[in-house]
Amino acid sequence: MRATAGTIAALAVALALLVGCTPTPTGASLAPVPSAAPSAVPTPRPTAEVDVPRVQSALDLNQVPLSVTPQRIRVDTLGIDMSIDAVGLAEDGSMALPSNPAVAAWYSFGPSPTSPSGATVVAAHVDSLVYNIGPFARLAQAPAGTEIIVATDDGQERRYAVESIQTVNKTDVPWDQVFDRTGPSRLTLVTCGGEFDYEARRYLSNVIVSATPIL
Repeated sequence: MRATAGTIAALAVALALLVGCTPTPTGASLAPVPSAAPSAVPTPRPTAEVDVPRVQSALDLNQVPLSVTPQRIRVDTLGIDMSIDAVGLAEDGSMALPSNPAVAAWYSFGPSPTSPSGATVVAAHVDSLVYNIGPFARLAQAPAGTEIIVATDDGQERRYAVESIQTVNKTDVPWDQVFDRTGPSRLTLVTCGGEFDYEARRYLSNVIVSATPIL
């Protein structure tokens, strides 16, 4: 989940190479918390790597949180319209993202759009060898103020405005802040980006979008 949409598109066209990525929750703010070249080379397998801060909690991984569930996310100016799956953690401790990059995931053990505080985290793979480039590959193009709409299972639409977009080296991502359960209610989108490491077969950065509610 890291890299500009331009970089991703260029790689896809030049190399027809698509690889995914996944966040990994870690830290003391998550119960289980989740945390986008070169020439002709053997096509690498997709990777699902997104380090999300892990947090200690008594919350059972199989327990269904009592909150409004986000079901769809739209960014009309970028042509993004995706369904959202509620997820927990994968066996490796990373956020369990859908394999199809056209489907986003909400970390269901963290805040929801109706939570009074904390970050509602929605993530998706940037691309896939099977499904091609995903809609979240366009996030890096969003200017400040871009409207994001999240539809929830109570029939409402919550609107947010992009406040900032950062492309951060995976090793430097402050996952405890990404999956923060404190502070103002907000929306955080995560995908892969930046340069692609062909030896490690993964993107080197994460694209992190922070958005605030439009009241």
